[in-house]
Amino acid sequence: MDTSKSEEKLLEHNKEDAAEDKFRLYATIAFMTVVIVIGVPMWWKTTEVYRVGLPSSDIMELSDKPLKMHIKIGIFNVKNERASLLINELKEEYAKSDIWSLEFVHKNNFENANTVKTPAALETLILKEVELREGDFAFIEWPKLQEEVLITNDRTALIRSDATSKRLMHVLNSYILQTHRVKQILAKDQMDSLKSEAPQAEYDVTVSVLNPRPDIMDAKWHVQMAVETYLKPYLDQVSHISNYTLTTQWKYQLPFEADLRQVRDNTILNRHYALSETSLPHIITAIEKNLGSGITDKTPLNLVVYITPCDIAPVYIYNTKNQRVSKDNINGFISPKWGGIIIANPSLEICREYNDNPSKKVEFFVQTNDVMQIMLHQLQKLLDISVEVTTEGVKTVAVEQLAPRLWEYESYLRRSAITHITTTTNTLQSLIKLLDNISYIVINDDVGKAINSAYELIIKAKEALANHELMKASELAQKAFIASEQAFFDASLLAQLYFPDEQKYAIYIPLFLPIMVPVVTSFSMMIKLLKKQRETKAKLKTT
Repeated sequence: MDTSKSEEKLLEHNKEDAAEDKFRLYATIAFMTVVIVIGVPMWWKTTEVYRVGLPSSDIMELSDKPLKMHIKIGIFNVKNERASLLINELKEEYAKSDIWSLEFVHKNNFENANTVKTPAALETLILKEVELREGDFAFIEWPKLQEEVLITNDRTALIRSDATSKRLMHVLNSYILQTHRVKQILAKDQMDSLKSEAPQAEYDVTVSVLNPRPDIMDAKWHVQMAVETYLKPYLDQVSHISNYTLTTQWKYQLPFEADLRQVRDNTILNRHYALSETSLPHIITAIEKNLGSGITDKTPLNLVVYITPCDIAPVYIYNTKNQRVSKDNINGFISPKWGGIIIANPSLEICREYNDNPSKKVEFFVQTNDVMQIMLHQLQKLLDISVEVTTEGVKTVAVEQLAPRLWEYESYLRRSAITHITTTTNTLQSLIKLLDNISYIVINDDVGKAINSAYELIIKAKEALANHELMKASELAQKAFIASEQAFFDASLLAQLYFPDEQKYAIYIPLFLPIMVPVVTSFSMMIKLLKKQRETKAKLKTT
């Protein structure tokens, strides 16, 4: 009887222990669920770096898609057979090109053009009947031509009756298409690539007139009017790619900080001063800090006119072979990406008056046309618009207007579009590599929008070049370049650089470690409870 009661009590006690163990097991599971299933993911999510989705793989494949440009080339000869022969030979040569997709056209009734008396009239007649869009070019035969090829200021070139296809191909590659420079821009090998920057969106062009000795030189020049007359019309013509701000200023008491060597000559002054080419960089360094261009987001271009005082005038530039570069009173030089300097020497007669009477201030009137012609040439070189190629048998008509040659400017547009596309592609790919390698850099909505916009604009710009739309391609490529620059230099990309994942763990692990200790011990206790429950169930079955 006593044994039966004791067994019943033991059974009830075991049931109570089992119920209590079951409650403790559920409590442990609930605790672990809250900490591991809810707490850890919530901590990971709240400490996660915000990154907008980007088409990384598509951007990295941009370089794999070749750039192909469609251009129309007209060949107009008196005899149709001659035109067909030239076109077939040119087609055969350019069929191998990976860059150019040239469409050659000619008029069948060109013989009717024999009634015109001048090349200009012939050119006008043809352009009325044949549409030449931006970037196109045409060769027009004019039998009385002295040169083999005469390139005009329009989209045309006059050719002699005996002009060969090789000569036309040379003109296309060297002058119009500028194949060599385009290949340098597209080159993937850094040794072969062209070391030039893409045209910037905005330029701040400052024309500075330096009068180092106002005490002896009364220099007079309406520089503002000269700039408005010569430079502004030119810059307005080339403003499709970049915007230009023109300013002028006078600066005084800024002498040449370079060694001048006196040279005896047969002039009325019996001497002049030689300025060595090796000293030119030192002059720029000396005057740059005094130009007061200030801080601006725009890319600066400095055009400086240095009025030589009569005590050292005239100053002429000498090359490394000790040869005088220019015999004129006005000569200058340029420094790429910085600007140009023009040395304006007063006449020998003016300086002789000063030598006869040093106490009297002499008047010097700057010759606007002479100075501005040189300045305009310097500006063309700095903006990389002018094409300077010398070929025997090929002549280029002199520029007679304050605007670039049409074919020259359109070649610049094409080259700029290619440069913008290439630069933007390299920028985006570098940025994607950086963001993929450093996962803790924040990519906010603005950066993501700029990167996606630049990528889409590149695709559209390439399509526009392939579809014979040069102006549209140039505009799209410029927008892509601006968007990529904004994304690459966005300040938010640097905000999280000093908080890598390792530092995040170092900060949060001390906070979570005290909580995880009970979790680990609870897990151990849970195993023991499960084991105990199995033993209890086994005993109950045996009884």
